[in-house]
Amino acid sequence: MSTAGQGRTVALWLLTAVAVTLALVVPLTGREAALPVLLVLVPFSLVHGVRRYGAKVLLFFLAETLVVSNFFEDLSISTGFPFGHYHYTGEPRLIHVPIQIGPIYFGLGYACWLVASALLDEADTGLGTRTRTARRRVDVVALPMLAAALMTMFDVGSDSVASTVGGIWVWERGGGLFGVPYTNYLGWWLVTYVFFQVFAVFLTRSRTPVQAEGRGALLQPVLVYGALGLSSVPYFAAAPDGAVTDLTGTVWSGHAIDESMMIINLFSVVPVALLAVVRLAGRDSRVTEARTTPAPDAGQTVPIEGEQSCP
Repeated sequence: MSTAGQGRTVALWLLTAVAVTLALVVPLTGREAALPVLLVLVPFSLVHGVRRYGAKVLLFFLAETLVVSNFFEDLSISTGFPFGHYHYTGEPRLIHVPIQIGPIYFGLGYACWLVASALLDEADTGLGTRTRTARRRVDVVALPMLAAALMTMFDVGSDSVASTVGGIWVWERGGGLFGVPYTNYLGWWLVTYVFFQVFAVFLTRSRTPVQAEGRGALLQPVLVYGALGLSSVPYFAAAPDGAVTDLTGTVWSGHAIDESMMIINLFSVVPVALLAVVRLAGRDSRVTEARTTPAPDAGQTVPIEGEQSCP
């Protein structure tokens, strides 16, 4: 590895360590850790993405993510579609959306894309190949669908804290999940699926080879994603109790919100991250087995496990 490559590797591991540390330490102060962790994911995604896909492809993902996310956020604030009726409280804004929201979509989106790829045996590496295989035809849709599900999974475990408790954005008509409407989660899946699908098609059309690296390259975003889920544990332990009232006048228990978000994360985001770690741990053995196992001769019958051959 070149000196520049070693430097990027060190930088990525440092950013990973910072993100994981923030996720576990910031909640001990009684503040939710998602925002600082997601902001760290922006430089991480820029460095990691240029190395894995090249500057041209990474900049395309950045641009289309910013455009798609801002378009649908503004559309929903104005019309209620696709997320629901809400408004942001922070400044400064790009039209109706605070300027940090777009980069957060990019950073979290890139991380979820890689976690999904890890779960699907590095499916992104097959999208840039010139050979059209059955696996690639499946992955070009399956990978965006799974990445969008991972994005939505994170939002299910965090939106009520950020909005109902934190007031970063406000749901004007309330909703059943501690003040958040179900349309928000359907909208999150739809919007993130759109920009993931656009990126997947771009990779297949551009035929840009993806730099398949060691396990560490995919382990880094997996660790950050898992830490985001685990951050709800110290937050539940340290956050002050109290009641919050949404714009519909419904009173919610802050303690119940924190506890519910922790349970959701512990049985969704965290197990998915653990599964991705297991998949990465067995990555080298699967590659070795695929390369060394001889294919059966033409006409050779391979007995099904449990069956006995006739003498």
